[in-house]
Amino acid sequence: MSTRRSRRRRSLTATLLVSAMLTAGCSSVAAAPPPVHAMGVGSDRGDADVRFSQEMISHHRCTIRLAGLVKDRTDDPYVRDLAAALVRGESADIELMTGWLRSWKAEVPAEGDPDDHGAHDMPGMVSAAQFSSLERRSGAGFDRMWLTVLGRHLDSGVRMSQVVIALGRHRPTARMAGRLVTEQRARIKEIGAKLG
Repeated sequence: MSTRRSRRRRSLTATLLVSAMLTAGCSSVAAAPPPVHAMGVGSDRGDADVRFSQEMISHHRCTIRLAGLVKDRTDDPYVRDLAAALVRGESADIELMTGWLRSWKAEVPAEGDPDDHGAHDMPGMVSAAQFSSLERRSGAGFDRMWLTVLGRHLDSGVRMSQVVIALGRHRPTARMAGRLVTEQRARIKEIGAKLG
């Protein structure tokens, strides 16, 4: 089989896989991510890898902003511990992805004003109205809404990660995306149990 035909077949396979995952919507959270080695992921990078880092930096910043609401609004140990863990992990991811984008001479998303919700317009991002509603709550009412909003937000991050696993070429990005799928699915499951 020629190299060109082989590349075409891998590209078609990846496209069909991503289409199936996006069609499945939220149910994709329960499906296992495709194996990285089966998708022809190499050490170079492609457009999907660049786009993933740019969008996931914004997604992570939104998560960190959500976590920042917790401090003065709840005494729930689970919510407080989860918020602290998210800030630690996602700050480290942002630093790593920023380094990749700079090494690729690609644009790093500007952090902007914390009151500017423009970055939150992409699918899965927390809206200005949701932030405003959370800011007005405290105690059990805050906990329930915060966990609900966070669960949906993390699910969108899982789906973003699945796309780059299928279409990307950069091995470190694929490893990060695979870890995010595993970690965020576990958190979504915990959140469901807490809300149940």
